[in-house]
Amino acid sequence: MKRFDRYFLWVFVQSLLLVFLVFTTLFLVVDVLLNLDKLRNFPDVARGALLFYGYNLPPILYLLYPFAVFGAGMFALARILRARELLLLEASGVSPRRALAAIMIPCLLLGALGLGFRQFVLPDLSLAARESPYGAFEFRKGKRITVRDDAGNVWFVKRYNLDDRTLEDVRILDKNGANVVVAKKLQWREDRGVWWSAGETSVYDLQSLTSLDGGGKGKVTIDGQPPFGRLLPADFARRRRGYSDRSLLELWQDSGHENTEMRLNMWHELWYPFGGFILLACGVGLIVGRSGKGLVRAGALSLACVIGYQISMFWFEALAASGAFSPAVGAGITPVLFAVLGGWVFVRS
Repeated sequence: MKRFDRYFLWVFVQSLLLVFLVFTTLFLVVDVLLNLDKLRNFPDVARGALLFYGYNLPPILYLLYPFAVFGAGMFALARILRARELLLLEASGVSPRRALAAIMIPCLLLGALGLGFRQFVLPDLSLAARESPYGAFEFRKGKRITVRDDAGNVWFVKRYNLDDRTLEDVRILDKNGANVVVAKKLQWREDRGVWWSAGETSVYDLQSLTSLDGGGKGKVTIDGQPPFGRLLPADFARRRRGYSDRSLLELWQDSGHENTEMRLNMWHELWYPFGGFILLACGVGLIVGRSGKGLVRAGALSLACVIGYQISMFWFEALAASGAFSPAVGAGITPVLFAVLGGWVFVRS
């Protein structure tokens, strides 16, 4: 690495930290104001708030990851252009492409780092959020809800409250429709990770109850954990989890030819972390290629690339979901096209 490489890299790292700090601060300030009533209801407000945002902040920042990389690269480029440092290097025989490699290569590595974060961190964090009452981001209280757990058992709940970890008037129908649990109240036991019956809970064998010679028998009264059904607290948030609790390797292994949605999600996740690098290549090529003229127009074109990238990605993935073409093509056509565009304008710069 040359001395200017280390300097440009440090400028980029500063910009990246600043962008993530701004994104995090804005989100926390706005979200705390919107959810102040939720935070006040936590038994331990300080611990509850830390867990609440510890579970929910990283996935939101990951959604902004490509834009953070793109924004950091553009801020770093603006600082370099403002100081006329590219002109000095060009006068000494260093091309802009070579000089800006200290920014572009780290952005590519950040894409790989984001892919690793999605593979090794987000699935475990998503599962931990589901297992904690603090993991639900919205709908922390509700009435008359029906939820299916991972095993296929159906939960009918008249009222739930994740702030005090209680379910009232619960019916759990097993996946075969043969037994049903009836509980007046269930309490979440954090030490055991299960819903617990503080009073009587009845388990009915529906076949014995409805048979002519059963004599009405088939009811068992228990205390403690229901004999079947395991529903995690945050699943009551009614927010669609998608496939965030599965790693990329699990998606690859489980995505059969008949599951178009899962295959599309897998290919989308493979391309997603590299979106910042692709957009930055377009932006850097457009701005540097202007050679100091028409920078405002080049900046507007860079922002148009970001908007066009999002619209194009949504459109082609929607077509793939409808069966117009394969999920691999639907998720990959937009990043490939913009990568070709970015490479072309960057080489010409």
